[in-house]
Amino acid sequence: MRYYSCDSHVVEAAEIYDGLTDRFGDRAPFIEKDYQGKPGTWLVLPGGMQTLPVGRLGIAGARLDDPATHERIAMGYDGFNPGVMDPVARLDEQITDGIVGEVMYPSLSMFTFAIPDAEVRDAAFRQHNDWVLDYCSVDRNRLIGVGCLPLPDVDRAIAEMDRSAGRGVKGFAIPAHVDPALPYNDPTFDPFWARAQEYGVPLTMHIFTGQTLDGGLPTHWGTPGGNLKGYTLAHTTAVNTMIDIICGGVVERFPQLKFVISEYETGWVAHTLQRLDHAAYRTPWELADGLTMKPSEYFDRNFWVTFEDDAEGIATRHEIGISNLLWGNDYPHHDSIWPNSRPILDDILSGVPDDEREAMVWGNVLDLYEIDPDSLPSAA
Repeated sequence: MRYYSCDSHVVEAAEIYDGLTDRFGDRAPFIEKDYQGKPGTWLVLPGGMQTLPVGRLGIAGARLDDPATHERIAMGYDGFNPGVMDPVARLDEQITDGIVGEVMYPSLSMFTFAIPDAEVRDAAFRQHNDWVLDYCSVDRNRLIGVGCLPLPDVDRAIAEMDRSAGRGVKGFAIPAHVDPALPYNDPTFDPFWARAQEYGVPLTMHIFTGQTLDGGLPTHWGTPGGNLKGYTLAHTTAVNTMIDIICGGVVERFPQLKFVISEYETGWVAHTLQRLDHAAYRTPWELADGLTMKPSEYFDRNFWVTFEDDAEGIATRHEIGISNLLWGNDYPHHDSIWPNSRPILDDILSGVPDDEREAMVWGNVLDLYEIDPDSLPSAA
């Protein structure tokens, strides 16, 4: 049996923000070492939005309660495992974890989604997408880099999808949360959905990718990245968006769209679908006109969700749908189960039939991203 991660990450080089300050001044994000005297390398978002330590994004295999980890974080890029920045070395780090490939979401660019300036977002994502294509060029079957699109600006997002998909980007991240005054089921987004359906590319809504850093959560919950309640309840961001897309008629109008809800784990999914179906029965006037299926049936057709080490999701896998589940190791983030993915999977998948296990850790991701299994190593 082979294993392919559908939720890993690149950690982008500082060059993805090169030249933005020259073009946009203080509207632009930038990377700076020892910013304002704080040890480490920092991503500085404009307008005092937030500063984030780059070093924290590449410490897989380390524990946050170990003082040595914080010394490593302060080293910035120099504290990373070799493969985080060197894609050739990354192939060896896949073997260390017992896997043969990765779909890789952004790290720094997750937070770029919250920059309010559409022109800056667009420029930053163009540079991210070009960098990702270069990083993956050593083996485009084992390294699949997810691009970023500057929604909610529909025209810019379509233009960048045309450009990057034409160059070989096979999937895109979009904000997991947008302004509720203009939700994804608003007809404004229909030209974007139509173009995404034409390309057939998966669209991922990943934790920490929102139009605002709070992910639309109530103020007293805090943020998904910085607070106990915000992190615990972060999946409600994705649930809210999923309901807009399903019950607002998006996937009725565009039935071939592919959405991935990533890194919120999966224990919440089965209950949410059951409750959403019942809510649709209780309040049918809140559904878009013309829906032909129950919400859970749209989910089954149009949505995938990723898990890492979520035994609760595995326990309800049949209610979620075996074909809707994708496994990922989250490398190289600090929550990653690298380099212990295989024993952890052996534990949480104990008793799961081989055909179901193979679908979740291998077959589903190959189908979704149209990966030729013969292009991959026979084993790791």
